[in-house]
Formats: sequence, structure tokens, C-alpha cells
Amino acid sequence: MKRWIERALNIRPGDLGRGVLLSSCLFLVMCSYKIGGVAGNALFLSRFQARQLGYVQIACTVLVMLVVAGYMLIARRVLLRDLLVGSMMFFSTTWALFWGLAHYYSHLIWVFPAFYIWVKVFGVLGATQIWTLANYVLTTREAKRVFGMVGGAAIAGAIFSGLLAKTMAKRFGTESLLLAMTLFVLICAGLIIAVWRSGRASVGDAQEAPGGSADTTERNPLASMRLLFSSPYLRAIAAVICIGSLVTTLTDWQFLAIGQQVLVKKDVMAIFFGNFNFYTFTLGLLFQLLLTARFLRRFGIGTALFVLPVIVFLGSTGLLVLGTLASAVALKGGDQTLRYSLDKSTAELLYLPISARVKLQVKWFIDTVIWRLGDGLSGLIVLIFATWLHLPARQISWVVLVLVGGWLVAASVARRQYVATLRESISQHRLDVENASTPVLDRSTAELLATNLSTSDPKDILYALSLFEVEQQRAAHPVIRALLSHSAPEVRQKAIAILSSAGDKAAVPEVQQLLRDPELGVRTEALLFLSHHGHVDPLTAIEQLGDFPDFSVRSAVVAFLAQPGEAQNLEAARNILDSMVNEAGEEGLRNRVEASRLLGELPDCFDPLLSKLLADSDTQVVCEAIRSVGILRKRRLVPELLDRLADHKLAPAAAQALGNFGDSIVGGLRDHLCDPSIPIQARREIPSVLVALGTPSAASVLLDNLLEGDTTLRFRTIAALNKLCRMNPQIELDVQMLETVLAAEILGHYRSYQILATIGAIPDSVDPLARALKESMQQEIERIFRLLNLLHPHLDLHSAYVGLQSTSVAVHDNALEFLDNVLKSQMRDMLVPLLDSKITVAERAQLAQRLVHTNIESQEQAVAELVASEDPWLKSCGAYAIGTLGIKSLEDQLDRCLNESDPLLRETARAAKLRLQGNPAKA
Repeated sequence: MKRWIERALNIRPGDLGRGVLLSSCLFLVMCSYKIGGVAGNALFLSRFQARQLGYVQIACTVLVMLVVAGYMLIARRVLLRDLLVGSMMFFSTTWALFWGLAHYYSHLIWVFPAFYIWVKVFGVLGATQIWTLANYVLTTREAKRVFGMVGGAAIAGAIFSGLLAKTMAKRFGTESLLLAMTLFVLICAGLIIAVWRSGRASVGDAQEAPGGSADTTERNPLASMRLLFSSPYLRAIAAVICIGSLVTTLTDWQFLAIGQQVLVKKDVMAIFFGNFNFYTFTLGLLFQLLLTARFLRRFGIGTALFVLPVIVFLGSTGLLVLGTLASAVALKGGDQTLRYSLDKSTAELLYLPISARVKLQVKWFIDTVIWRLGDGLSGLIVLIFATWLHLPARQISWVVLVLVGGWLVAASVARRQYVATLRESISQHRLDVENASTPVLDRSTAELLATNLSTSDPKDILYALSLFEVEQQRAAHPVIRALLSHSAPEVRQKAIAILSSAGDKAAVPEVQQLLRDPELGVRTEALLFLSHHGHVDPLTAIEQLGDFPDFSVRSAVVAFLAQPGEAQNLEAARNILDSMVNEAGEEGLRNRVEASRLLGELPDCFDPLLSKLLADSDTQVVCEAIRSVGILRKRRLVPELLDRLADHKLAPAAAQALGNFGDSIVGGLRDHLCDPSIPIQARREIPSVLVALGTPSAASVLLDNLLEGDTTLRFRTIAALNKLCRMNPQIELDVQMLETVLAAEILGHYRSYQILATIGAIPDSVDPLARALKESMQQEIERIFRLLNLLHPHLDLHSAYVGLQSTSVAVHDNALEFLDNVLKSQMRDMLVPLLDSKITVAERAQLAQRLVHTNIESQEQAVAELVASEDPWLKSCGAYAIGTLGIKSLEDQLDRCLNESDPLLRETARAAKLRLQGNPAKA
């Protein structure tokens, strides 16, 4: 039964309990408010003229401001729970007092206007309190589901109020309605305690501190006003609320004025208004329960903001043309049907992207002062046009039509600001994640070095300096020069090496002093630095200063002899280099490394030596030789660099070197990338080379290879294209190709859910197959978002992707809501179900069957789909499943996997075959 109700209301498991409590509270509050409205209208119009309502509306606005100021003063000193419960108890007491006054002292002229005004005050504070509590209890996505139910309860309360008001007014008189109000508000106080004890109020961080927050920010109307006007989004919300209140209050006055002219008597008016509320709110309840949630999901908040203004515009036009009670009923009926259903839910959703601290301080102000400010302005308009200029109620529609135009403009601004606020929220989360996971090396290292250079542990400083080397920093921080005088020789030596790599010639005078350093290692680094950057004759330095290691002497001499000038002797330099390159074994390693590095700084006339070093057996030597090839741009050695991409130790250096060649090698890279005979490890490194080139032709190669079968290569290709477009936004992309690849990725992801559901794996379980599939599907989602980012680079979809990975329900739902509002409807309908955490694997599999148009009927078929994949990782998952599930009918697939080039796939297939030997054939 419970599940049936959840499906009927279109909510998720777990939403029903919170929704029922909140719905009950709002039901009673709205019932009391609407009963008060019927009684107040009937009692006031029985003694005063409708045009005098303008004075009362202005008085309502002034009193609301005073009450809100006092309310906020109390809120600063009282717990939110006590504030909500206490205010309900207070209103219940006042309704009992007004009943006594209306029953026994009705001759007092101020009683009915005072009651009318106090009902308006309750309408502001009562409903606002329940909606604020709902904002603390629910996240954005939960609110989209549950607000329909809660709003429906408000409308149900209004319906019940119409039925009750008509019945009680007919039998006991209009004044008896005040006793019902007393009872309902008293019950609501008890329900608020139940909501609080449900334990969900802590979502809004409001449970412990006075006023509902641990924050000590000053809360008063002036502070709220300053905060309101400081934010474009809050100003937009305030404009929508204020203009909407102004317009609907004017239409309400038109309805009452025309009704008074036709109906005249107090109890007749009470019965008519009760009937009107009953029928209009019944329609509103049907709309709320059956259409509001679906409308919001289908069209979003942006479209929903425009519905009520358009309906009021059409109704006002009809009243202006016809001027009858029926046209007034149609206008007010359309307004009242939507105002408490779709429009109210939409207005409340506007607050959800706002932080709890700001929401608590501003929402009260907007929902009370700003709302009643609209009422006060409507009263002023009634005084000017109806009381003083004697325009009939029908002609006031001209004013309404003008104001509706302003309402539509405010709604348009609010829609844009809503999306902008969601974007800002998820962007801030992305920045927080990136700051937490990515060390800021320059700043942290500088802080470590600058703290206390003379007393810091050398090990700490050496570690900090190594960060510069790991990140290949090319700009030496000034603090590194200070380390040239550090007490630890290993620190001095490392500092010289980093300054040399950065080419910091400003440090030459200080390094010259270190040629006389007592430590041999420091003198060696200093000699190498000066021979490369200081034009120092190494032989003279050696003659003067004495002992240096052989490799540093030879390197310095070669650098000196190869420099242009009178002392240049390339033949002598070549002979020394040749001896360094041909010195074999571990003893000659430092000579070969130094020769490899040196060749990149010398004139380009030592090709045979460079080729020989590229074939060296030591990885460090080859890496330095590769860097030299890149510096010299040796075009004939590009094939050798491409071959080195297959070696994971050499691939980063080879990719970086290839990036120096420019467009001249794009054709070769394209051939290499498309050639299936090339090792996949080498092909996977080519996208990073194309990024380093950063040219339109490089982007074209990436774009042509977006449909690669290997998922790792496809991911790197998509990621590389993203980076390249960020570096060069002017690059034009084939949108149709991107949309085709995106559609293929989304359908592939749905297919993965079909497989997952058929195999019966639980994504969050510890089962290796489930974890492997989950990892593969996470990669699919990342590829989807990177493709979306290429199609819509201005939408900051990367922040949305990071937000969806968050364990915070609020952040996740904000990211999903952002996507719901910025994606086109067709893409939204395909993608959002894949990302909504409330949608189960089985539901996604059902969606997949409708989209993919093929079913996966059995485990064998699901596993066969995995093994048939072109991706080695998914093939491995399939091979593992064959062995785990004992599927003998697919054993021939394992034999094929044993011949694949991927080592993980071969090993998985081998283990699966061994497992099959102990399992009976699966029926």
C-alpha cells in the first residue's frame, strides 16, 4: 500500500514520512488562513465598502513590518523549534480572543478591520514557517518530488476550508469559523514538534542555535534588506514575489468588489466565498497532485515561473472586455488554482540553491515584508484609482495588464539568476575539491623554505625542492637562491641543480663563489652551472681550484669548446663527447647521462652520438636523449620517438619531445594513431602529443578518432580535445560528429545497465565483477561529460560532473538541478535518469530497453555482450564472469581471449578456464 501511494504521488521511498508530517502542518495552517479569509471578507464587507479595503491593505503592510521586526528580534534569542511552536500557540490564542470579540462585542467598529488585518499577518507568518521548515528538511531533488505533495496538502486545506466555511456559516453563523481556526492552529503546533523529532531538521544546521542557526549574524529587517540588495538573485526573487503579490491582490480586490455588488448580504457572501474556495482549490489540488511534479520535471522552473502571469493576463483581458461576475470568477479561479499549486512550489524551489545561513535571514524578509509590500502597493493603487478617481473594478484591469508585463520581466531575470546561482554553487564545490586534492606547490614550497632556512631540517627542504623537479618547474623561486648559502651541502647542491634547470642567470655571481665550496658535489654542480650559463672557461677554473670529478670536467670542457667564439673547437668537443657516450657500464652512467643532456644545449652537429644514446640500455640516459631530440627538433628521429611511446617509462619524455615539432609531424601522428598494428600502449600516448601541438590540424586528428574501440584511448582522445579547445577556443569542431559520439556513449551506458541488471550484480557490493563494471561505467559517465563540455563549453559542465560525484546529497542534487535547467529537453530526458541517485538499476534497465530497442534476456547473453566488446577491460570483466558464473557455453570465447595482446585479459581468461574445470555446465 505504501509503495502504491509513493508511485501515485510520484515520490521515492523515504519521502513519504517527511512529506506526510509537513503536509499535515501546511494543511492545517492553510485551512485556518482560508477560513479566516472567508470570515474576514464577509465580516468586513458586511459593514464597509470594497473601496475601503485599500486602507486596510496599507495597514496590513505596516503591521506586518512591525510584527516581522519583533519576530526577528525574538528569533535571535529562541530556538527555531520553540519559535515555530510558540508562534502557533500565540495565534491560536488570538483566534479565541477574536471569536469572543466578534460574538459579544461586534458593535465595536474596529473589531472586523482588526480581524481582517490579523488574518493577513497570520497568512504571512504561518505558511512561511512551514515552508521554511520544509526547506531545512529537504534537498533540491527531494523538494522537487515532495513539494508537490506538500503544496497539495495546502490546497487540500483550502478545499476543506471552503466546505467547512460554507457549512458552519450556514448553520452557526460566520463568527463560528473563528473557533475552528483556534483548534486547527493548536493541532499544528503539536505536529511541528513531531517534524522536529524526526531528526531531519539538522539538514539546515538549525537544530542547536537560537533562531535556527549557529551563525551569529545579526538578523533584523535592515540587515536582511542589505543582504537582499547585495545579491542579484535575491533581488530577482523579491521582485517576482512582490509584483506577484501586487497583481494577485488587485485581482482579489476586483473579485470582492464585483461580488459585493451582486451578493450584498454577509452570510450569502460567506457561503459564496466558501463555495468558490472549495471548487477552485479542488481544481488546484488535482493540478498539484497530478501535474505539478511532472510539469516541473518536464519543463523546469524557468517555464513554470511564466505560467501564472500568462493566466492572469488572459483573465484580466476577459474581465476588461466582459465585466461580469462570471469573468471575475474565471480570473480569480485561474489565479487561485495555480497560485497555491504550481506557482507556490516554483517560488519555494527558487530558495533551494541559497545557503542555509542566507536563506534563514532573507527568506523570512521576502515572504513577509516583501510579500505584504505588494499588498500595500495594491491598497495604494485601489485608493488612487477606485476611491479617488472612482474607476470601476472592471477598469482596474488596465493597471493589472501593465503590472503583468513587469512580472514577466522579473520572472525572466529570476530564471537566469537561478541557473547562475546553481552554477556558482557547484563551481565553488569543484574549486574546493580541486584545492583539497591538488597541492599548490609554488606557495607551499616557498612557505616551507622561507619559514626558517637556517634551522629547518635539510630532509624537509630537499623534499620541498624535489617537488619543483617533479612538477618540472622552469621558474626558480627567489627563495631558492637563498639556499645557496645553506649549511647543509646537499641542500646547496640541489639548489644549484634547480637553478641550472630553470636557466636562472641572475644567480651566476653567487654560484661562482661556490666553486670554492669545501664539498666536492657542490663544486661539481657549480662548475656545470657556470659552464652552461656563465661562459666560464672550465680549464682555467680547474687549474685554479683543483679537484673535480671527471664527468663534470669533461662536460664543462665540451660546453666551453662548443660555444660560438674564438675558443670554439667542435672537433675536440666531438672527441670528448664520443668518449663520454662510449663509456660503458655503471661507472660510465653519469658520463652518458651528462652527454645526453648536453647534446640538447650544443650546436646541432652530433647526430650519430644522439642516435646511439637513444638506443642506450639505461632509461635515464634515453630520457635525457629524448629531451635533447625535442629541443633540437630532429625530424629524422621522430619515428624513434614514436617507438618509445610504447614504453611507459619513456612515454612522458617522448610525448613532451614530440610536442616541440609542431604541425610537421601531425600526418605521422595520425597514421600512428589509426594503425591497429601499432602497440596500443603507444597509440594511447598520441593524444597528449597532439595537445602539446595545440593546432587546428591536431584537433582534426583527435576529432576523427573519437569513436576508437579501446575505451582508454577514446577517453584520452576526448580529454585531449577538451584541453586543446580550452587552450585554443577558436578551434572549430564538427558538432554533428560530437553529437553522434555522445549519443553512442549514452546508449552504451544504458546498455551497461541492461548487462548489470541481467547479471544481477549490485554496483556497491564487494564482488569483483560488480566493482569492475562500476568502474567501467564511471569512465563512461566521465566521457559523456567531457563530450558535453565540448558541445557546451560555456555551461561549466565540469563543475556539474564534480558535484555529481559528491557524497553530499545537497551538492549532488544542486548539480542535477543545474543540468535539469541548462540541457535541452531531449538530452535532459536521456541523461538525467542515468545520474539521479534515486533511480534504481532496474528502472534504468527498463529505460534502456526503450532506448536501445534490444533486450538482454539471460546472464549468458549479458556476459557474451561483455566478451564481445572491443575494450580489453570489458572483455576481462566478461572473462571473469564466465568463470565465476560457470558458463560453459562461452568457453570458446575464453580461448580467443588467450590470444589477445592485453596481459590482464589473458591472465583473467586463463584463471576463468581453470575455474570452469571445477564447475558444471550452466543450464
